[in-house]
Amino acid sequence: MKGNGQESGQKERGGSHRRSKVGSATVRGKAPAGYIIDWMKRDLSSLLKILADPGRIRILWLLAQSELAVHELQSILAWGQSRLSTQLGQLRSEGLVQLRREGKWSFYALVAPDGGRTEGRLLQEILADQERREGASDRLRLRQILEAREQEGRRRFQDESSYLGEIGVPARTWEIVARSLFLLLPKCRFLDLGAGDGILGCLAAAAGHTATLVDLSQAQLDRARSRARREGLGEIECVQADFTATGLPGGSFDRVLLSHALHHAGDPLALLRESRRLLAPGGQLWILDLDAHSEEWMRAEQGDFWLGFSVEQMEGLLLEAGFSDLRNLLAGADPSHSRLSAIGWSARA
Repeated sequence: MKGNGQESGQKERGGSHRRSKVGSATVRGKAPAGYIIDWMKRDLSSLLKILADPGRIRILWLLAQSELAVHELQSILAWGQSRLSTQLGQLRSEGLVQLRREGKWSFYALVAPDGGRTEGRLLQEILADQERREGASDRLRLRQILEAREQEGRRRFQDESSYLGEIGVPARTWEIVARSLFLLLPKCRFLDLGAGDGILGCLAAAAGHTATLVDLSQAQLDRARSRARREGLGEIECVQADFTATGLPGGSFDRVLLSHALHHAGDPLALLRESRRLLAPGGQLWILDLDAHSEEWMRAEQGDFWLGFSVEQMEGLLLEAGFSDLRNLLAGADPSHSRLSAIGWSARA
């Protein structure tokens, strides 16, 4: 996803802070794992000075709702970069927000307040007051920003031929291997979230599995149906829906596949939680995605929101979504893009 006002020129005091656990947007009202600090070290008078500024309160309230990139905060607040950088620097120096860098983008999240201490309760009360006074107007703009994350990636999948599964793979020799692997699996109810043109779902159906394909793009689902008819599979179930909120019955599938879908999700944790909801007890999630990388061009040219996921990030996301029995395999680099490596995951519901 290509953002406006990328933060390549923004310099933050204190250097880059890396988060070891979770690479997703924050859950409403909760920062990801790795954002907890020691509230006992905070000086109350210093905290009160920081919280005396309405602009900083507004920033904290927004970050309590979701982790946000700097350019997203700028858009919501309608502030100049210099003013926003100053305020974020003060909040960060006080330990109220945490910086995470990914490529040229800088993301901020609220550090989770400790409700068991005076300082934590004070911040919670101030944020609750901000919710009552200005929450409605800021929430509307925040929702627009978060929806824009999703729409930018979705737009690229509607008509671009490079996403239609027909260009650059004249032989598809990997398809022979995939067909054989699907035959080895016991017959199951198979769900492909973010199915695109449906090649993997069709492979599953050809091997005798009951396959359901979910994609937001009707154009892609039409191509999946055409593929199924060409391969003699008849009508395959295709559902046009947001893959984070499919509307499908819970516990309806034995295996869920996310093939290069997670890095397009504005909220990867929401997608994993929906996958967990849809799996029957003991069901298995399969993920094929990119290992963490710094190829910024993937955002502009491929519609990627996240620059892959490290093993630590993916593990944190899967555990937070409620999965267990996690396994991963580094599948190796793409010969045409040596700096991009794929990684496969499996997990149990």
